[in-house]
Amino acid sequence: RPFSAWGAAAEAALAADPGCPLARVAAADFAFCSGDAGRAASLVEGLDADITSGVAEAWTWRERRYAHAWSRWVKEGDPPGCYDALAEVVEKHPEDLFAVKRGHIMGLILGDGDRILSIVEKAGKTAASDPPPRFLHGMWAFGLEQKGRYEDAEAKAREGYAFEEALGPDAWLDHGLAHALYFQGEDRIDEAVDFLKARSANWSAEALHPFLFTHCWWHLALLHCETRNFADALKIFDERLWTEEHAEMQKDPQVQLNAMNLLWRMDTRGQSQLTRPLWKKVLKWCRGTTLPKEVKGEKAPLQHSDLLLDVLIIRGLCVEAASDVTALETFLQSVAAHAEAMAAGTGEGAKSRGEAYGAIARFVAQLYRADQPEAGLPERQHEARKGLRELQDRWGSVGGSEEQRGILLEAAEGHPIVCGAPEVNYDQLFR
Repeated sequence: RPFSAWGAAAEAALAADPGCPLARVAAADFAFCSGDAGRAASLVEGLDADITSGVAEAWTWRERRYAHAWSRWVKEGDPPGCYDALAEVVEKHPEDLFAVKRGHIMGLILGDGDRILSIVEKAGKTAASDPPPRFLHGMWAFGLEQKGRYEDAEAKAREGYAFEEALGPDAWLDHGLAHALYFQGEDRIDEAVDFLKARSANWSAEALHPFLFTHCWWHLALLHCETRNFADALKIFDERLWTEEHAEMQKDPQVQLNAMNLLWRMDTRGQSQLTRPLWKKVLKWCRGTTLPKEVKGEKAPLQHSDLLLDVLIIRGLCVEAASDVTALETFLQSVAAHAEAMAAGTGEGAKSRGEAYGAIARFVAQLYRADQPEAGLPERQHEARKGLRELQDRWGSVGGSEEQRGILLEAAEGHPIVCGAPEVNYDQLFR
């Protein structure tokens, strides 16, 4: 059903029974995923108050675990804690695909393929097979791909397509197969392009979450970019990723992330003259959502809600630094403070994540900022690339998939990456 129906159903349930814990969880989830962090926090605080007062003693075990999970995610900023609570739910209720999906997303926030696959395999062990539950195969294929099992992921996705007539299309399944084909190498690129073009007829801006709609198109644009078909990549940017028709989407952090990720890849391939005005266009929409409305203004509602997006914003602000470095310096200070706060947290791995995030942000700024003097620039950039390479096993700390984090691999290596590996003959062809 359309993404908007999710919110309507949650609000209807909340109106029918304001005290229902799962109705409040669903409403908080929709609010958080729609960018209304304030409403989500208010709903979660109500759940916490019921736990403290003893009202929650009348709830079921699953309702209490859901409330705990959303408190860890929305209020405490603790994705590992949220994941652990949801994994417990799936262990006892493997049919609960909402818990699977949210656990899946926590794994993605953490850049942790083990978590992404583990929680969906718990559900897969006992699921019906003919037909299977709708959406299971999309999550399963993506989990396998995130563990580097690309052929298994492709097989699982194609198994899912065999049930499409009965279950209907699933854009996340398209997404899973796109990942699986991508990482099987350049020999599969043409096939991946043809596949995504054929599936794109099912991607509706009205039906899908803004992230998923733009992300599926980003996958196709990335393939065009990596094959140096820049005209088609830019066409997708203009007509799907960043359009006047769907301007409201541009407030979504993940939509911003998809757009800037493509611009970074194009810059790596020498297209900065084309991308410069596009960086400016995207950063304008970040203001008031993921960047302060005014350069030195108050923190934006969704600022630092996505760590990989922070890295991309830094890259965009580096482009603008040649004319005005204030926005970059201000945001770097905010990132440093957020990294320090994360590292001081009590959640699992918080110290390591916070430190890695802060270091990655510093190295990216050091590598790309346009206000740097020429003197000593090669040495500074060499130091930044070396620092990024030394952190490679911790890049997952900023979240996202390996394909999304390909920007960091390109930064560390100093040249384009195709299908997760250095571009063939780049040194001979483009240097």
